[in-house]
Amino acid sequence: NVPAELRDPFYCDQYEQEHLKPPVTRLLQSSELYCRTYSIIIGSTGSEAQPKDNIALLQLLTQRGIVAKDQEATVTEADLQHKPIKMSAHLAVIDALMTVGAIETVTAVKTCGSADLLDGAASWEDALLHWVNVLNQNLRERTEGAQNDSPQSAAEPQPVEPSLRYRKDKIPFKVKPIFPEVKEVKDLSSGCALAAVIHYYCPGLLRLEDVSMKDSMSAADSLYNLQFIREFCDSCLKGCCHLALEDMLYTPQELQLNFLSFLSELLYWLEVQRPEFVQPIDALDGCTPVTQHGISGNSTSPSIFKKPFLPISSSASEGVGKTWSKKPLR
Repeated sequence: NVPAELRDPFYCDQYEQEHLKPPVTRLLQSSELYCRTYSIIIGSTGSEAQPKDNIALLQLLTQRGIVAKDQEATVTEADLQHKPIKMSAHLAVIDALMTVGAIETVTAVKTCGSADLLDGAASWEDALLHWVNVLNQNLRERTEGAQNDSPQSAAEPQPVEPSLRYRKDKIPFKVKPIFPEVKEVKDLSSGCALAAVIHYYCPGLLRLEDVSMKDSMSAADSLYNLQFIREFCDSCLKGCCHLALEDMLYTPQELQLNFLSFLSELLYWLEVQRPEFVQPIDALDGCTPVTQHGISGNSTSPSIFKKPFLPISSSASEGVGKTWSKKPLR
């Protein structure tokens, strides 16, 4: 619920240079914003004390083994109150808070009975990527099994459009989708693996036949998938994706933590929160949904999925570099 006057935090001066708006600067330099964020992440029912100021917040982060660092120097309260604003120190704290949120989600999933989805991971980052790989491997095996069992596999191929139908536990495809292996964050940039994850949990809302799942993905193919994912998050998950399409497509190093934070948001919604429209393909041992926090119990398909997306033209991929040459901002 970002106030309208703060949703666009920048203004341009007469030289077309961007600056933070004064109200945004004052909010960042106060301790209220970060302390409130930390308290929301941890939850009011936790045994951990709620931070009252930035000194307490930085101490709590350190106790968790998360040290906010700005160019190898530990961030201090003086850095956060420095005028003019020392933005690199604030970004370090924001990164630390995103890390806490992701760790809390991974821990919650392990606690609620879905630890098998995250087993074998050495860190919370690896756990999130492992989750994506487990589900993509599941769908890959189902697809291959369906094709092997299909009598049409021995017949001559026919030029038909991709089709998705369910029969028992098989997923027969006329055109075999490609489920990529995810080894690092950049492997998520095509949208294939993420679309497969969402399809696994919400097959009635996101169909694999509606996304591009090819071995060789163009920029236009990837943008199409990422747009589909953004639309799903905006319509169904309270807009939990705060990354721009170019952020996900290019996945620069400085935004990879943001991407992992988004991945943890998906994990939270699909494994912990579980609105009624989340109906996983497998009957995996999942958690009992927690309080819905105002989520509507509407299990019908949102309106955006009742009409096809317009494909991104080839000219879109050609203009990607020109249109999005500006450095992404967190």
